Amino acid sequence: TVRDNVFSRNGWAIRLMANCTGNSFVRNIFTRNSFDVATNSTHNESWFSGNYWDSYRGHDIDRDGVGDVPYRPVRIFSFIVEKNPPALILLNSFFVALLDVTERVFPTVTPATLMDRSPLMRLPQEVEART
Repeated sequence: TVRDNVFSRNGWAIRLMANCTGNSFVRNIFTRNSFDVATNSTHNESWFSGNYWDSYRGHDIDRDGVGDVPYRPVRIFSFIVEKNPPALILLNSFFVALLDVTERVFPTVTPATLMDRSPLMRLPQEVEART
């Protein structure tokens, strides 16, 4: 169980390899990372819940502080970099931005099970006080 951590300003905040199973990530904070979560597998045996993701763009209609739409933290570009590391030079390019938008609309490559079903909309108050 990985709980109550801050993953900030990293290249890869978390790299889940295919043989990583049974992990749970709860109430962690992910900010300003190039890749919040990366994996080399299309299957997932780990669980994410109640984390804050600075790149989450969902909504909170009932205003309970939890996003109404699950968040998929794996970017398709992380798969490309995993297979071809020199592609990392394209990280901030228009091409990668286009891939990110496409993946949000048509999530096809990233593991369907690798998502946070209850992402936080705001940083927890105790963390905001420290920053």
